[in-house]
Amino acid sequence: MVQSVLHHAAAVAGHGSRNDRRCSGGRRPGGGDGASALPESKTVAVLRADLVDNEETAQQLLSNNPVDRPAFLQQQQQISRLFDQAVTVFPTSSGMRATIVKAHQSWQKGLMTYGLWGDQVQALHGNHLVDNPTFGASSDATRALLDGLGSTSLNAMDAGLAHGSDLERILTVALSGMFVLGLAVTVYFRRRMVKDLLRPVATMHECVLKLWAGDYNNHIKVARHDELGELAQAFNRMAEALHDSHLALTLRATHDSLTGLANRASLTERLTASFRSGSERRTRQDSLLFIDIDDFKDVNDTKGHEAGDALLTQLAHRLNGCARAEDLVARLGGDEFAILVMEDDEGGSVAVQVAERVLSALCAPFIVAGDSLVVTVSIGVAQRRPETSDAAELLRQADFAMYMAKGGGKARYQLFDAQMHDHMVNRSALKTNLAIAVASGQLRLEYQPVADLLTGEILGVEALVRWQHPTLGVLAPETFIPLAEQTGDIDTIGCWVLDTATRQVAAWRQTMSHCSNLWVSVNISALQLVNPQSLAAIRHILADPMTQTDKVVLEVTETALAADVGGGLASLNTLKSFGVRIAIDDFGTGFSSLSTLAGLPVDILKIDGSFVSGHALAAPSVPMLEGILGLANKLSLAVIAEGIEEPDQLDLLRRLGCGMGQGYLLAWPAPAPALEELLASGGLLQLGPSAEVGGVIGLPGTNPPLTRGASGIGTRGAARSGRPVPGSVG
Repeated sequence: MVQSVLHHAAAVAGHGSRNDRRCSGGRRPGGGDGASALPESKTVAVLRADLVDNEETAQQLLSNNPVDRPAFLQQQQQISRLFDQAVTVFPTSSGMRATIVKAHQSWQKGLMTYGLWGDQVQALHGNHLVDNPTFGASSDATRALLDGLGSTSLNAMDAGLAHGSDLERILTVALSGMFVLGLAVTVYFRRRMVKDLLRPVATMHECVLKLWAGDYNNHIKVARHDELGELAQAFNRMAEALHDSHLALTLRATHDSLTGLANRASLTERLTASFRSGSERRTRQDSLLFIDIDDFKDVNDTKGHEAGDALLTQLAHRLNGCARAEDLVARLGGDEFAILVMEDDEGGSVAVQVAERVLSALCAPFIVAGDSLVVTVSIGVAQRRPETSDAAELLRQADFAMYMAKGGGKARYQLFDAQMHDHMVNRSALKTNLAIAVASGQLRLEYQPVADLLTGEILGVEALVRWQHPTLGVLAPETFIPLAEQTGDIDTIGCWVLDTATRQVAAWRQTMSHCSNLWVSVNISALQLVNPQSLAAIRHILADPMTQTDKVVLEVTETALAADVGGGLASLNTLKSFGVRIAIDDFGTGFSSLSTLAGLPVDILKIDGSFVSGHALAAPSVPMLEGILGLANKLSLAVIAEGIEEPDQLDLLRRLGCGMGQGYLLAWPAPAPALEELLASGGLLQLGPSAEVGGVIGLPGTNPPLTRGASGIGTRGAARSGRPVPGSVG
C-alpha cells in the first residue's frame, strides 16, 4: 500500500511536455477542445503552447509576412474555448481560476491593442515590425500568468507528502495499538518481555516522529528477525520511498526535464532572493542574459519535434560551457534561455563577455538527426542597477532588449536601453489613444493656400491634420500618422480629413461668390490605396453633390507609387473614376521612370520642396526644375512648387514658368476661421519682390506651422503647403 501511494504522488507531480517550446509550430496532442479531460498541469501546458503558436503567427502578421488569416482567427477561437474550459478545470481556491480568467483577458487585450483580434485582423495592413517587442512583452505577461499556475507541481508534491503523512498517522496508530497489545502480552506472559518489547517500539516511534517532521533520511537498525524486525524493515522501505519521491519532486519543481537546466521558477527564486533586504548580493550589480533561438520554429516544422528537442539539449550544453561556475543557466520555456551572471566590481563587463562567448560558441554547426544546422540566437542583456526595483523588472528589461536584438537583425546581443524602452512605451500609449482620437473630436485641420504665382490669387487649399492630444498638446502628423498606418486607424483618420475638408471648402464656395472655383487638396495614404473598404468609404464621401468632385485633388506620394507601380496604377484609376483630380506629391524623390509617369492617370505634379529650397540663384537643382517643368508641359500636366520660403525662389519659379506654388513666403497653414477671413477679404496674397518670409499671408496672429512630417494624411507642415489644381480646376 505504501508503494502504491508513492507511485500515485509521483504520477500526479510528473507532468510536462516534451515539446513545450513556444515556437513548436503546430498543435500538441491533447490540444483543442479536450482541455476539460486533462489534469490541471497539462491544461496549462497545452494552453501555453497554443498561446506561443498564436503569438508567432501574430508576429508574422505584424511583420507583413503571408499568413493564413482565417486559420489565425480560428486559432483565436480555439484558444478562447481552451480558456473557457480551463476555468472549469481549475478550482476557485488559491485564486487559480481567477488567474486563468485574468490571463484570458490579458491575451485578448494584447491582440486588440495591436489590431490582431477578430475583425481587426482583416483590416491590418503594412509592416508593423516595430511593434514586435512590445507585443512580445504583452504576450510574455500573459504566459507569465499561466506560468504562475506551475505551482500545481509543488502542490502535487505537498499532496503526496500529505498522503504520506496520512500513512504515517495510520502507522502511528497501528504501532500504538501494537504497543498496547505487546504490553498486554508481555504482562500476560512474562514480565521480562516488557523490556525487550518496549525498547524497539520506542525506537520506531521516535523514527516515525522524525519522518513526520520531514526528516526522510533516517532508518531503524534491524537487530532481530521476528515480527518487530519485519515491521522495522517495512518502515525503512517506506522512508526510502518517501525520500526518493521528495528528491524527484524537488528536482522536477526546480529543473527543466528536457535539458536538466534550472527552470523559470528556480531562476525567479534566486533573483527574488538577491533583492531581499539583507542579502549579500543585493549590493552587487548582477546582470541577466535573455536568450532566444532565431527561427526555431523552422527547425520544428522541417525536422520534427524530436530534432527540436535534440537541438535544445545541445544548446543547453553549449550555454553551460559559456557560463562560469557561479553563474546560473536556466531554460525559461520553449526556445528561451537565461543566464544570471554575477558581475565583478566594474559591473556589466562580465555579462557582455558571456554574451560574446555564447555567440562565438554557436558558430560551429549543430548535428541534429544527421543534418548540420547553423543556429543563431538573439540576446538581451539587462544590468541590475540600484534603481531596479525587483526581479520581475530585471526580467522585463532583458526580454525587451532581446526583442530589440531581433529587430536589429538577429544573431546579436543588445544592452537594455531605458530611453528606447520609454520611447516604445510612449508609442504604445499613443497607439491606444489614437484609436479614440477621431471619435473624441481630438483631430483638427489647418489649411494652407495654393496661389497663382503671378497674380497671388488663392486657387485652392491643402488640408493638413493636427492631433490636439488631451495631455501632450498639439502633435505633428509625423508623430502619429506612421502609428495610424501601423494600427489601421489611418483609414478612419483619412476619411475624416477628406469629409471635413470637402465640407468646409464647399461651404466657402457657397458663401463667397469669388471662391466658386476654390478646390481642396487632401493627402491619401498608400495603405488606403490598397484597401477596398477605404476606397469604398472615399467613394461614399465624394458622392455628396456638395463636394463637387472636380474641385477635389487627392495627393499620392511618388514614393508610394514607385513601391508598387502595378497596384498604384489600378488604385489611381479607381480614384479617377470618382471624378477627382490626382496629384503626385513629392515629385522628384521617388525615382519613378518617365515611361511609368506617362502611363499614370495624373493631373498635377507637385515639385518636392528640396528642389526649391536654398539660394535660388546658386541652387544646383535649377536644371532639375527646368526639366520637371518641361516634362510636365509635354505631358499636359499642371505643376505646383512646394516649400517657397524666399523671394528669390519665387522670382526663379516665375522665370521658369511655374504657375502655382505654396510655402511660407506665400501663406502659413491656418485654422478654418483665419483662412476664411483671408478669403472673405478677396483671396489675394501679396507677392511683391520685397516681401519677407511669413509676413505676406495677411493672417495676423497665425501660429507658425508644424515641422514637415512623413507622407500620409495631411502631413505637411509649413515647409510643405497646399497644392494647386490644373488650369480647369483653378
